[in-house]
Amino acid sequence: MTADKKETMYWVHTAVYFLFTLCGGFVPYEGISSLGMAILGIFIGMIYGWTFIGFIWPSMMSIFALGLCGYFKTPQAAFANAFSNNLVIFMLLVLVFTAYCEKSGINAKISAWFLSRKSLAGRPWRFTFMVFLGSLVASFLVDGNAMVFLVWNLLYSVFDETGYRQGERYPAFLCAGVAIAAVLSYACKPWGNVCILAISALESASGGAFTVNYLTFMAVSIPLCVLFLLAYFLVMKYLFRPDVSKLENLSAEYLEKMRSTLKLNTREKIAVGALVVFMALLLIPNIFMGHAEFLGILGSFNFLSAVAVVLIALCVMRLEKKPVLEFQTCAAQGIHWNVFWITAAAIPVSAALSSDVAGITTWLSRMMENSLAGMNVFALLTVFAIILNVATQFTHNVSLVVIAVPIGYQMCNLLGLNPVAMTVTIILSAGCAYATPAASTCAAILFSNVEWIGIKTSFKAGISAVLAGLAVFFIFGFPLIGLVYGFMK
Repeated sequence: MTADKKETMYWVHTAVYFLFTLCGGFVPYEGISSLGMAILGIFIGMIYGWTFIGFIWPSMMSIFALGLCGYFKTPQAAFANAFSNNLVIFMLLVLVFTAYCEKSGINAKISAWFLSRKSLAGRPWRFTFMVFLGSLVASFLVDGNAMVFLVWNLLYSVFDETGYRQGERYPAFLCAGVAIAAVLSYACKPWGNVCILAISALESASGGAFTVNYLTFMAVSIPLCVLFLLAYFLVMKYLFRPDVSKLENLSAEYLEKMRSTLKLNTREKIAVGALVVFMALLLIPNIFMGHAEFLGILGSFNFLSAVAVVLIALCVMRLEKKPVLEFQTCAAQGIHWNVFWITAAAIPVSAALSSDVAGITTWLSRMMENSLAGMNVFALLTVFAIILNVATQFTHNVSLVVIAVPIGYQMCNLLGLNPVAMTVTIILSAGCAYATPAASTCAAILFSNVEWIGIKTSFKAGISAVLAGLAVFFIFGFPLIGLVYGFMK
């Protein structure tokens, strides 16, 4: 597409965005008030803007429009509501923390540890799966987007050592699997953007009546995400069958050399300790909630308290006469403004969409009651999961969960289903977002590596991983979710 055509399309999409965002309230529709239609227009406009324009100014304008339409008294009130939400502050702080982890060097050490095990020498497929598993674990602990580039750089040196070159099938599918693992990491850590937005949407739609226990969620999501990754591994090994013979040249001496770099220095040890404390503070409330005195204080912690305590401690601590965490530097490097504005806009718009004053959920309940009457529950869940998974390949998974959770909550009210089980189903269905570059940020990174992977292989890897993941989800995921949560109330 030429520059002139891109410029023309930008203004066309901008005009469509403003049409949805500012004119929805003027469209009459039986069963939904003018305020409800205005909110629906803002929501549709926001999704359209995220898809075709970008994330920052459409998010900003969507918040502003909530003040113009009358849902908030003024635009200032709309922005105050958006930025006072705990989740928005958490996203800012956790991005600073992940930037600190990357700067400390522990990201590289975590990745290199998995790739340098003695048992991997001369065993190509064992090495392959360890790359995938290590990418998933490292992305779970820190930031998946940064981890993709880090693991790729480690692999490039391995390819050079073993004689692989750009354009060959094995390095292409291996690098694709690293990005797929990074995408899956966001579907199994409760503080990841997909999970945290879905959990927030559930709490908003239910008025705080339902939420997701972090420990229980990870007990379900982590094994399933490992199985999703294993499914891609099996597809790569038995369907695509790339030549792995060169990897047999990966010597024990080379791995030993890689292991020799794994010793942690003082700065890295502090970063590992901070990471352990952060995760512990996230999980402790699930254990000590309701206890008295000191344990009660721990039980009252939430995700924001956890990251704030860790960042404060790191800023107070000093190493070589400097703060361990230089906040301003890490903030400049680590804050992804797209993520910030997506979060800031998604929460108030989602809350407005599911509010009683909008009347949209009431209308949706009536519509679904007619269409879902007599339908088998598990057939419905299967169809819903497939629709979500297909939709997320064309709509960024972060924006999709904002739509899907309120709809899922209404389905639960109609059919007597457990909203928590439904939300977990939505997260995992939308979490397998790597078949197209529009599916997620990591998917866009996957498709951008035209040198080692290529567009054609990116589609092959992404689509096959999605199909294999859906098979795993229906065979193992539904029974596990049903066992842990129970689909019925």
